[in-house]
Amino acid sequence: MQSKIPLPTDNIYKFYALLGLLILLTTVIMLFLRHQHYNSMAFERFIPMETLKAKESLNEDEKLELFLYEQKEKIDRANKNFELGIYLLSFFVFGGGFTFYGFHHWHTKIQPKQDRFLDLQIKKLENDVKAFNK
Repeated sequence: MQSKIPLPTDNIYKFYALLGLLILLTTVIMLFLRHQHYNSMAFERFIPMETLKAKESLNEDEKLELFLYEQKEKIDRANKNFELGIYLLSFFVFGGGFTFYGFHHWHTKIQPKQDRFLDLQIKKLENDVKAFNK
């Protein structure tokens, strides 16, 4: 099966740079999606939890329910801090490093050689045209 999107396989540094950009883009999208997910879970918990806190006296079932809401809040906060703070941040740094490495090496190692090659081709063609006109 042929891919509709041509991959830059002519140069490994170009591939690294574009893969790093893809990782960065995916990480940013995941950051917003996961942040929204954690916010929606907090909003779902907020009203029942505050309703229970506002009551003057709670029976055993309500105390247990309030305790469970508070524990879910602690767990979700810890998961959010890990997932958004450590996990996605590390992918973002990895993608940024990959992108920088790829673009830097592409620009400093490959592109000057390609530019020189094109200049030499132009000179050769100009010489061929001069020789043909004589």
